[in-house]
Amino acid sequence: MTKLSKTEEGIEWISQLHEDDQSLGCKLLDTVTLVGQDEFVSNLRQQIINNSNNINGKVALFAERELKRGKNKVYKLYKEPKRKKNRRAEGMGPQPVQPKINYDLKVGSEGLIAWLISDICRDNNKFISHPSPNQIRNKKIRKFVLVTDIIGSGDRVLEYLESAWSVASIKSWKSLKYLSFVVIAYSGTELGIKRVKHHKTCPTINIIKPCPTIDTEFDKKTAIQIKSLCINYDPVDKNQIDSLGHRGSGVLLAFAHGCPNNAPRILHKLKKNNWKPIFPKRVTTATRHIFGEKDNPNELKKRLERLHETRLANGHWLTQVTKEGQKIILLLAALRRGPRFSNAIARKTGLTIPEIEILLEQTKNWGWVSEKLYLTESGKTQLSHIRKITSSNVDTNDKNKVLYFPKSLRAPQNASS
Repeated sequence: MTKLSKTEEGIEWISQLHEDDQSLGCKLLDTVTLVGQDEFVSNLRQQIINNSNNINGKVALFAERELKRGKNKVYKLYKEPKRKKNRRAEGMGPQPVQPKINYDLKVGSEGLIAWLISDICRDNNKFISHPSPNQIRNKKIRKFVLVTDIIGSGDRVLEYLESAWSVASIKSWKSLKYLSFVVIAYSGTELGIKRVKHHKTCPTINIIKPCPTIDTEFDKKTAIQIKSLCINYDPVDKNQIDSLGHRGSGVLLAFAHGCPNNAPRILHKLKKNNWKPIFPKRVTTATRHIFGEKDNPNELKKRLERLHETRLANGHWLTQVTKEGQKIILLLAALRRGPRFSNAIARKTGLTIPEIEILLEQTKNWGWVSEKLYLTESGKTQLSHIRKITSSNVDTNDKNKVLYFPKSLRAPQNASS
């Protein structure tokens, strides 16, 4: 995978930094996770479908977007009478894509998500796109699913949920347990997810990958240095919080359809001092050609080294195992020490949460992982066996041979752990 710092745009961006800061700038750029459009769409589609498999009734899909505001609050999602009683919601459903202000007609990530929602609804009549109140009643819709690319600060998701909650009919459906709420996002920060979870709609939150931030991707010392870099070179006003992105999120993630405003401003702001960001105005067009490239072969080694698995990282087994086998070994290595919940495993391994759930189910069935996500003696034996694989164990006569996993790597019955 091409490093962002090695692209023409990356080299030009780094050249703006003082010579002493350029090494740190390279670290910052190369830690930004780049999500290709195919990866984004396919993972989000599968998450939406999987989330609704066991629902008896229809599912409403909404694309999260900025909503128009009144003086002190956002407008209600549905129209309702202004009387105190019998405030039955009426009218049309919300527009999937609608500019917040009439003189600015730009469309953000909601355009891509609205297209995805339409595509899912055409393919499966279980899903209804942005239904009206009468459709919710007549079609017996039982789940309100809000879809977004990222839960950064959580502000926009909270506004959309609040817009729905301000409608008396929706409160009634929720109270009677006719309607439940779900937020599905490709990624989300810990702070944003925590804020959204506490909304009155009590939404279930499903993400595909935890959101990388300056604090999660660097050790404490390096994180302080990176933050100082972002503040010192901030093209706006060197604000201690906003320099790191909206609400100081420090998000290190960019999609093929755009860079979120939660990312450090030196990556996307175009204001003072003739600063040239790598994602000007949050547009990723110039570097989009490297989004979605296949994983760097060295990435697996780096992940294993971060898990303190030096022998595994340098082992000869790497070239003899399928992609699925590599993921399973990485998962077992991550489970050697806590924390062991899905988000933490995803951060340590780089795997998506749906991938982790599937692999956990497989390894539990094989008896390698316990129900509490600890390695069993058999699981420890697998890692021990793989650590011992040397070049002399590898059959070099057949270079095209790919070992089948897990059987080819399973240790003998009498192997010790």
